[in-house]
Amino acid sequence: MATAALQAERVEIPDDIWEAQEYFIEKGWSDGMPVIPPTEERVAKMLAGTKRKPDEVIGSVPPRWAPATVEKTAINGVLSGCKPEYMPVLIAVVEGLCDPKLNLYALQATTGGPAVMAIINGPVRKKINVNGGSNALGEGWRANATIGRFVQMVKRNLGGSLPGTTCKATLGWPGKFSICIGENEEVSPWEPLHVERGFDKYQSTVTVISADASIRASDLDSTKAEGILTNFAQRMEGPSGPEAIMVVCPEHAKIIAGDGFSKKDVQKFVWERAAYRMKDLPDETFAQRVKRRSDLKLTRDSIIRVTDKPEDILVVVAGGDGSQSQYVHVWGQSTPEGGSTRSVTKVVKD
Repeated sequence: MATAALQAERVEIPDDIWEAQEYFIEKGWSDGMPVIPPTEERVAKMLAGTKRKPDEVIGSVPPRWAPATVEKTAINGVLSGCKPEYMPVLIAVVEGLCDPKLNLYALQATTGGPAVMAIINGPVRKKINVNGGSNALGEGWRANATIGRFVQMVKRNLGGSLPGTTCKATLGWPGKFSICIGENEEVSPWEPLHVERGFDKYQSTVTVISADASIRASDLDSTKAEGILTNFAQRMEGPSGPEAIMVVCPEHAKIIAGDGFSKKDVQKFVWERAAYRMKDLPDETFAQRVKRRSDLKLTRDSIIRVTDKPEDILVVVAGGDGSQSQYVHVWGQSTPEGGSTRSVTKVVKD
């Protein structure tokens, strides 16, 4: 592609790589880690990874509402260290971020400081080498690390999420740098997330979802589904949300499915047990919670479950060997309209 076709503003950056990093930080175009300067040549090479036109507007990113063009998607992909072959996934991510159901405006501005997690399903996992196995939520895998980082770059550079200004996170958490995972569909005993949501198993998808810090659901003792799921539910007690994410390791999934549990059975079992009782709260906390959630008509006898419905619990199989699963809390609260934020799944297209 001729670089003359690119429309983004050109800026001069220092030749020295360390000075260049300082330049990007001063401009607010960096997450604090080293970035790759998006030269015209690098952006053109990134755009070669998609058939979409550079000036096509994918959506507008809140709260700044800047238009996310395919070209700007490529620019942020370069900054994040992505490869050109990731472009179809990056575009699907942007489509998800701009979907009103996700309510990125709220995620960007809340003091809660959630990340946006990307869950990748389908053949594209293998095509671009997304990790859904050992250390899938950890470091050391380029696709996971850079696609997850790209999410935050778009939130920052197009959405205007700058700490202390539009970003009001009290603490934030490391997942705001990057959190991206592929489902380990090959070892899962259940249908994968995208199939559960009505897509064909041969389609590739990206699911974006609000994500708070995860809690390890380690269980080295249980050999039955009931024990593993009870342990999971205990980790999920506390603040409820519009959804919840169970990242189930293959060993746990094998035991649970071996005892005859379907995904729906898992959701129901955990939902019934992942709860706290209003009668256990101190008087002041109880009174404030009743006032804040007047739509729920809470009493001392009320039980607050992790989500409104069992099906709001996402069950994703990922990880390597070992009996270590994780629970990822979803920021937000349920509302009569369905929730302050909802996960969104988008198809990956060339």
